Amino acid sequence: MKFLLLSIGTRGDAEPFLAIGDLLHRSGHEVTIALPAQFRPLAEDAGLDFAPLDERFLEILDGQTARDFMGQKGSWPNRLFQLARLARTSLSVQKDMIREQRDLLVHFAPDRVVFHPKCLVARVWGMQFPERAICLSPVPNILHPVRSYPHIGITTPLGKWANWKSFTVVNRITARMVAKYVKPYAADFPGTDVSSNTIYHHMLERERTLYLISPTLYPRPEHWPGHAKVMGYFERNKTRNWSPPAELTDYLARYKAEQITFITFGSMVNAAPEATTQAILSVLRKYRVPAIINTSSGGLQRLEREAPDHVLFVSDIPYEWVFPKVHSVVHHGGSGTLHTATKHGRPSLIIPHIVDQFFWNRQVASLGLGPLGVKVKQLTAKSFSPLLLDLRTTVSYAETARKLSARMAHEADPKELLAELTK
Repeated sequence: MKFLLLSIGTRGDAEPFLAIGDLLHRSGHEVTIALPAQFRPLAEDAGLDFAPLDERFLEILDGQTARDFMGQKGSWPNRLFQLARLARTSLSVQKDMIREQRDLLVHFAPDRVVFHPKCLVARVWGMQFPERAICLSPVPNILHPVRSYPHIGITTPLGKWANWKSFTVVNRITARMVAKYVKPYAADFPGTDVSSNTIYHHMLERERTLYLISPTLYPRPEHWPGHAKVMGYFERNKTRNWSPPAELTDYLARYKAEQITFITFGSMVNAAPEATTQAILSVLRKYRVPAIINTSSGGLQRLEREAPDHVLFVSDIPYEWVFPKVHSVVHHGGSGTLHTATKHGRPSLIIPHIVDQFFWNRQVASLGLGPLGVKVKQLTAKSFSPLLLDLRTTVSYAETARKLSARMAHEADPKELLAELTK
């Protein structure tokens, strides 16, 4: 079959699509993946044909306004201003990306389209060809309602009634956005009603949705419709074309696995990365904690002159390679990072920045995988110190992580996922 995979967002949004692209490619299917242009090396590493989307999307996310917003800088009125400014800045980019996605959908003529929930125009293609389109979500609480949690865009629980209603509100807004932005291309989808009400009901009642998350970490609600499925967590092999640098292997040889804590904020940026890194380093220095700090997209900085000799900085490293070699993980709470840590039996301390990370922070504490973290705005040496010590000394966190790891080992079935993608 001829597959088109569409995703926009950070690397955490791209990796699930790269994983299923790799699975489909190895199963003999023709796969083209469309991601922001900066992710071309990842697609090529997976051996997939690549269709670049507007690179300005990620450039906006790396700008100062996005850093301030993700770093929770300022009061709520200031943050609303930041969000409005981001929306204005990204408007022309969104329009161009929708045109790019529309061109791919119309001219590529795929047998199947697998799309991220943020890819608005793919939803309308799916209304025209409902059996050939699949919405794939790397996060929970984004479409189908539950009473236990609010929509993923709302960071604080609201109570059962309001939690449920939050999905209605956000889904209605999403449907209106789809209708507005796709209207100029309505002629490309003949016979399809692109009114917001029709789109809303299609999203909930007909749209096939696969959640690539672990049922151990997020059990599928019984009231969900049959076309919404929790498939388990899938990741590609990111070590095929990667070898660990000598300084990393030397460092690991100096410390036992049960001693090292890995610290990463992944694709997240924030308003004060240097101060945040300094706060973390002061705690690591005080308690002589061996740690590997992954600077990644810049949420943490490489302050080697200020770091003690038991701290190593890295810039990009496959988590599935390093997590089995450490004791615990401090991270931003990205779905992929948490899943990989738990898959390898490692407890987590989450420092949430945005959206689903606040949900995963509460979920980690509820499951006993680690302490309840503080949001990045509140991360100081004073707040980080007791959390890190708790993470490293509470034996039950590691025991729980190992138990959940054993359960996750039997969840993600490639044959079952392939059957869903090709049926």
